[in-house]
Amino acid sequence: MKTAKRGVSEVVATLALLVITLTAMAIYIQGFNLYYSGETGLLSGIFRSGSEQNYERISIIYTFKNGTGSDAALYVLVCNYGARNATIEKVIIDTVVQSYSPQVVPVGDVTALRIPLASTSMSENVAHVISLITERNNVISAEFRV
Repeated sequence: MKTAKRGVSEVVATLALLVITLTAMAIYIQGFNLYYSGETGLLSGIFRSGSEQNYERISIIYTFKNGTGSDAALYVLVCNYGARNATIEKVIIDTVVQSYSPQVVPVGDVTALRIPLASTSMSENVAHVISLITERNNVISAEFRV
């Protein structure tokens, strides 16, 4: 008895390969058109916002406390050495979110941020942690003592 070999015929294999190739080309061409037309798809929007974070470079230079009681304030000198202006939106000191109005730190500038400490008691000679959160969700943290 002869057993018939079973397999995919050359015609069916060729058609399947042709469909896969045409589908891949269509996806590539659409992505190429979206890239050069400037339209933002879902994935390109995610990657673009991620790359914007990389352009924001901020460092905390110096931190000091001035005043006492309800006039107490923490001053933070911040340098923006990135390629984009940075907007500091939130300030967190020792896990406590401080009341703070957003402030822009221009490219290449050193800016003094004033953070009121009326409701926060800070022990002297104890290490504290300050975190600055920017509009692009970058977090800059530093340890300081008052």
